[in-house]
Amino acid sequence: MENIKRDLKRRDFVVNTCGLDKAEILPLVEDASARIYFRVKNPDGKTFVLMDDVSGRCKTYEFSELAEFLAANGVRVPKVLFKDIDGGFLLLEDLGDNTFTKLLPHSDARELYRVGTDLISKVAAIGNRPVCVKDMSREFVIKDISLFSEWYYPFVTGRPLSAEANCEFQEIISNIIELGFKAPKSLVLWDYHVDNLMQLPETKEGAVIDFQDALWGPVLYDPVSLLEDARNEIPEDIVREMKQRFYENLGSMSREDFEDAWAFFSLHRHLRVLGRFTTLMACNRKTRYLKFIPHIWEMLEKTLEYPKLAKMKSWMDKYMPKEQRGLPKLKPIDKAFMLAAGRGVRMEHLTDNLPKPLIEVNNKALIDYNFDKISELNIKDVIVNICYQGNKIRNHLALQKGFNITYSEEQEALETGGGVKKALPLLGENAFFVLNSDTFWIEGGYKSALWKMYAAWEDDKYDVLLLLHPLDKIIGDRSIGDYKIENGRLFRNTEKVSGFPYMFAGVSIIHPRAFANSPDGKFSLREIFDAAAEKGRLGYVVNEGTLLHVGTPKALELAEKSIKCSGF
Repeated sequence: MENIKRDLKRRDFVVNTCGLDKAEILPLVEDASARIYFRVKNPDGKTFVLMDDVSGRCKTYEFSELAEFLAANGVRVPKVLFKDIDGGFLLLEDLGDNTFTKLLPHSDARELYRVGTDLISKVAAIGNRPVCVKDMSREFVIKDISLFSEWYYPFVTGRPLSAEANCEFQEIISNIIELGFKAPKSLVLWDYHVDNLMQLPETKEGAVIDFQDALWGPVLYDPVSLLEDARNEIPEDIVREMKQRFYENLGSMSREDFEDAWAFFSLHRHLRVLGRFTTLMACNRKTRYLKFIPHIWEMLEKTLEYPKLAKMKSWMDKYMPKEQRGLPKLKPIDKAFMLAAGRGVRMEHLTDNLPKPLIEVNNKALIDYNFDKISELNIKDVIVNICYQGNKIRNHLALQKGFNITYSEEQEALETGGGVKKALPLLGENAFFVLNSDTFWIEGGYKSALWKMYAAWEDDKYDVLLLLHPLDKIIGDRSIGDYKIENGRLFRNTEKVSGFPYMFAGVSIIHPRAFANSPDGKFSLREIFDAAAEKGRLGYVVNEGTLLHVGTPKALELAEKSIKCSGF
């Protein structure tokens, strides 16, 4: 249904905003972002390119502003002919199909890279800063490099980076970042590589077609992106020549400072791309970028030989030796169980005629927030247990699209542990997520809580992994805590006393083997958690952000206010 609606909006923009009522709208190539592109073909033979920001996150406003800015500074870009910023549509001038990617196999590579080098030299010479461009700060760069440690490392090794190793990694980056910031600042187009560069057939001039993520920062990031490209192996003599050409065009740095900055941004670029290609594989199921990873490592290993990066080379040799520098892979966690059988008696009259998972917060049912979380993981198979007013939950979830929903119906509520155990035949042999359908949170970290749990799961180490939340970051019901952490181990608050600073956030990963000696009938998942703890096989992830614990009508009011303030 959503695709049909978007198709209609796309057609409406082309017909009613652009006046192309008889045009065909034909799909173009997949983009690494959430953007999708179409070629709009009019009966008179004229063609245009339609950019569709279907996600609402792809900066159509910035693209439009920067297209005008770059053109005014002599940089060839597609003209924006019509725009609907709120709707996420831009109609662009069609510059053809001659991207560098398509031209390189049968063209003079040296000439193409000369065109690309001169074009980015022109951008680097721009002295004024566009209003819509944010700062490429040191904090931004450090966070960007963390794509490697947060995503690539755990998906290659099967475990998260240890706190000790991560501390060392961050310290090394902080100590060498000034190498990169020796370069003067100007406009950094950010995704400056062969997929986003074109050579116009008539004039042979270069054009850039992707720039909405531009930043104001050290000028060497873009030429490094061009000449140390993940997608292509460029002959070393061409790299040396074009690097020298950019240096001469720049004309404002000592050779030592230039080489220092180049080395740092080479390191930055390769680490972030390893992380970025991992997120595309994991979050978007776009696996076509993985084939470039061996080449990225070849370039990264060469960069690590730069003398001033010696500490980073030692870190890599220690924590990611060569035999581990492979392709990221997914774990066999592909199902989720949603607990939705209970009534929620503490909600008083609100659940007299409505199951608690369907209570709305900010005009959205509690259970739908959890489906949103699951969708981020691309988990499609969801088992939902139902009992109290189960048909209402069935009818509501019939509107959820993109999931294979199976119901485990209980004649009487079996509590959390009994409910999961009854559904084990539907959950398969691998670990699975379990979520309370009435708990949700506003993300606060660089990586979502469920992805952190996914990365932290080690099948040979855990039977259960819990999501914990600090008591001081909870809105709603805040009583005494459920757990404390001592020497890396969890201890549950069985005596209900103070001094336990974490609450169980209602999300876990559980392996079916955890139920091997569990009772039949009604029982709580706490028994499963305790048994795993006794075996030393209970793990945890501490959540960031704000947990909205909606257990009472008063807590519901607080959650409403919090969501409206946060824009969640």
